[in-house]
Amino acid sequence: MRLVKKILRLTPFIGLFCFIAPLKAQINSPFSRFGVGNEIYNSQNAANQAMGGLTAAYTPIMNGAFGQSINFNNPASYGGIYMTTFDIGLNLTNNNLKRTSPAGKEKSTYLIPNYIAVGVPISKAKKIGFAFGLRPLTQINYSVNDFLYDPKIGDSVYTNYKGEGGINQVFLGVGKSWKYLSIGMNTGYNLGRKKIDVVKALLFNTDSTFFYQSLSSTNTSFGGVFLNLGAQGEFPLSSSTNSVTKDKTEYTISYGGTYTLDQRLRGKQDVLRSNGTFTSTQEIPVDTALFQKNIKGIVELPSVITAGIALHKKITTVRGNYDQWVIGIELNQSNWKDGYKFYGETDQVRNATMFRAGAQLCPNPYAFESYWSTVTYRFGLFSGNDYININNNGLKVNGLTMGLGLPIRKYRSYDYQFTLLNLALQVGQRGGGASNFKENFVQFTVGYSLSDVWFNKRKYD
Repeated sequence: MRLVKKILRLTPFIGLFCFIAPLKAQINSPFSRFGVGNEIYNSQNAANQAMGGLTAAYTPIMNGAFGQSINFNNPASYGGIYMTTFDIGLNLTNNNLKRTSPAGKEKSTYLIPNYIAVGVPISKAKKIGFAFGLRPLTQINYSVNDFLYDPKIGDSVYTNYKGEGGINQVFLGVGKSWKYLSIGMNTGYNLGRKKIDVVKALLFNTDSTFFYQSLSSTNTSFGGVFLNLGAQGEFPLSSSTNSVTKDKTEYTISYGGTYTLDQRLRGKQDVLRSNGTFTSTQEIPVDTALFQKNIKGIVELPSVITAGIALHKKITTVRGNYDQWVIGIELNQSNWKDGYKFYGETDQVRNATMFRAGAQLCPNPYAFESYWSTVTYRFGLFSGNDYININNNGLKVNGLTMGLGLPIRKYRSYDYQFTLLNLALQVGQRGGGASNFKENFVQFTVGYSLSDVWFNKRKYD
């Protein structure tokens, strides 16, 4: 038990280290060759991931009576932040990629930071809060080998396609809540990098003729400001009060939506064309045919719109109030086909749509005699189209999710400091059908949320 407590205390420091020094056991996915890379599966906090990625209508009070997680996907939720909260998440993902023609498969397992966020209530009376943090949006990491016999030269040509990079986001947002309405906005900076190396070599089997390899390298760094707007609201359907216990039960509809404006990120690109010897461990150029540095250009990213609705049951007791259960649905839409260009060039992308559904249940967070009654149980699913469109066959994405919100018990009563361990498991598939590729993935997310009451004015000195 002591060992478990020590690990829990170290969790935020382990996560912070992963952001400063990312692990190198990364994904090897040919999908990340297109667009700006693979989108992170359900790039939300662990609590929302366990509900299929439901965020638009998810309010802070839904997270349970003790502690909270930061819903950075909808800044309107910041107005409901009632405690200063430090929230961090880590992803462990296993991918199994299969190709039907020619037959082949590739496996990869990697651990990456998922998010780090801090939420602070500016004014509890006026219901104003803000949040800031860092999270990855996409990943580029692949290495693909291609062997092709060229009848013109009578020998084989070996080509290695390799890429790395992705987009990381630094965000800062503020939100304001009234009785039945909340609004908010996120802004910040999207910082991206896309490096593509293509190494070619002629493989002569019939004689000893030697040719150097050729290297075509394009390294692009880009970045720019983004703006994300959000709104949430709710209205009660019915309520009743127990005449004996005086507990109040209320059924409420919550709704929400977000809109991320399209972006024009400014880029600088270095282009190199040379020959020599290029391996995974060393690069020895012999002759440089072309080298251009700091070529300016624009990377255009499309707008994204999300809308959702949720039904929840609120319980108000003498000890406090909480949401006993929540059921919700959500739809995401992004216009990649017309809204994406990389230095003026399009790519194999299409408009992306994702349907999400999720539910959670917390039997009774105040039932201290039964720990498992205070746990929040979550389930969900998501289904839609990925924005990557390989050979115009598209990529279908489907997944099931589940998770737990585990309050960390203390010897003293829950007074001003709360710790939550949010766990999420996602199992799904991308591709299949008309596509030549099918990727099965399993992702496990650990979210650590530490909430505390800060900045209280002392009544007695």
